[in-house]
Amino acid sequence: MKQQILDADGIPDYLNRYLNCLAFMEICLVIPSYNRADLIGATIESALNQTRPFAQIIVVDDASTDHTLEVLKQFEDRITVIAAPKIGVQRARNMGVEQASTPYVTLCDSDDLLTPDHVGTVHAWLEANPGYDAVYTNHQVFTGNDIQKDTFSRAPAGFFDGSRRETNFTADIPDLYAKTSQFQLLLVSGVTLKKSFYTRIGGFDPAFDGVPSEDWEFSLRVVNAGNVALCMAPITLIRRHPGNESKSKLRQRLGEIAVLEHANLHHGRPQSDRDTFKSMIDHHRLWAFEEAFGRKKLALAACIFPLLGKHTDSMKFRIKSILIRAYMVVTNFSPLPPQRQYKDAIE
Repeated sequence: MKQQILDADGIPDYLNRYLNCLAFMEICLVIPSYNRADLIGATIESALNQTRPFAQIIVVDDASTDHTLEVLKQFEDRITVIAAPKIGVQRARNMGVEQASTPYVTLCDSDDLLTPDHVGTVHAWLEANPGYDAVYTNHQVFTGNDIQKDTFSRAPAGFFDGSRRETNFTADIPDLYAKTSQFQLLLVSGVTLKKSFYTRIGGFDPAFDGVPSEDWEFSLRVVNAGNVALCMAPITLIRRHPGNESKSKLRQRLGEIAVLEHANLHHGRPQSDRDTFKSMIDHHRLWAFEEAFGRKKLALAACIFPLLGKHTDSMKFRIKSILIRAYMVVTNFSPLPPQRQYKDAIE
């Protein structure tokens, strides 16, 4: 449905303003999908089962090789399906948002669920607070019938101090960027954004395709550039299953380093934040070096070693340093480029 200003001729002014407000407040749901045939049906059902419906539901299928497209055909009269070539989840999200005909978009991964009051809750907040660019929602992680405690309740002490609170929403959180960089509270599944804001900050960065924590980089950019509110009610359900569990803590940590390095270089933060990031990056690199060395992934350890900042000067570390230097000499070691380190080096 296209947004359009209604002709006031013959319509009372107050009613015309109300109807136009509704037109401006429509929300489109964008779901990227790849080989989620067994799960995406439940995701779409949850999107269709809203007390206030989405104006549009767009599924961008990223060249699935299973029967995802067959499952989507069951909903063909109620959703829009875009069958894309293999482009990666970042470009799939961007493609879906580009095709949205509404001023607001909600993102949801193809294995997650939205509670029936999701649209109604977020819509009511944005209608009353149109100056906000994004609303992130609280969420609960579930596996089968086991549902964990909501994530926002596990935030570090003081995370919400000084914020503005209104019913189920919290806004204007001081130092939210720094806090988000240290605790990954904000997930993109369930977030609602102004489409114009999404476009202005460039959407998701395809350079992070295949990098763990790729959506964290996007959320940091959202917090850095926009007015962000949090819905404290857990109206998004995040499914944990073998297909989305990280199989390597080392690979996950390398992804986090990639995000922090990129943010430190490109997000335009003040020097105080950049110094904090540098300290966090040094800490993560040291952990990754120790882990890679312990797992006998010496090529990866050698990639990380020259980048280490402050670190322990224990006897164990000195021995590891000597061994890594010897390895680099014996193998005539040439460091892998960063993208190879994060994507391929530990496979």
